[in-house]
Amino acid sequence: MLSGNLAEFPLLRLLETLMGAARGGALFIEHPQFSGRIYLHGGYPVHAEAGSLRGLEALELLAGIQSAPFRFESETQTQERSIEPSLETHHLILHQFEAWKEINLPDNWGLMLASRPASSQTQLSPLEVGVLNLAQGQSLAQALMNRRLSPLETAQVLDKLLRLGLLEARLRLEIQPEPLVVLSLYGGGQGVAVIDEDLFAHWQGLMSQPFLVRVRTKTQEVTLRPEPRVQMQGRLGLFERDLRQLRLSRGVRVEVWPEIG
Repeated sequence: MLSGNLAEFPLLRLLETLMGAARGGALFIEHPQFSGRIYLHGGYPVHAEAGSLRGLEALELLAGIQSAPFRFESETQTQERSIEPSLETHHLILHQFEAWKEINLPDNWGLMLASRPASSQTQLSPLEVGVLNLAQGQSLAQALMNRRLSPLETAQVLDKLLRLGLLEARLRLEIQPEPLVVLSLYGGGQGVAVIDEDLFAHWQGLMSQPFLVRVRTKTQEVTLRPEPRVQMQGRLGLFERDLRQLRLSRGVRVEVWPEIG
């Protein structure tokens, strides 16, 4: 069994080696954010999987990976055929690898993407605006597998947005949910989660930008706009409309945590 890491044995060279030997089997790639597979017959890729992607789109995503453990198993086959094994397909795959060389994304695709205010008037195309909105709150890997655009197209736009400073990629915050007791509030408000001002300030410091609050009950989750208030330690204030929507009542314990807005 052939195994190693793509950092030492790049995927293109690996595929060309298997193609030159007319090998058949499955190439498994264990990226930290998803698993990938490339099935070969006679050295040519005939099917590929990467996370939720299949076929050439999956192969296009895998072409951008710079480092990940891999192994090749010659005994493993599949009946699925999502890639036409032809010279034209081979040239397309070569183009994918060449295009990735011009893209400079962080190697860590687990980094979370967050928008940043523009320092000057920056003109973006509708496509770029769409990717900017789509990428917020997602990891790089999630954004690249959005299925609205090909991974390569998305990567090219993300590269530009990061260079312009309109997006930043940062480590995922592992924030443990806070167990809070529901308190009913009077008034006609809706979509608001009233939390203690100290907890609000703590989360604001962690998030470093405006955030929303996610509330999890036993049966559902909802995202609300946080509002700080004094003397709310250990409690979550909700207005009647939200209480009805969540089927909650006073005194029920729920889990609450912040997320990028």
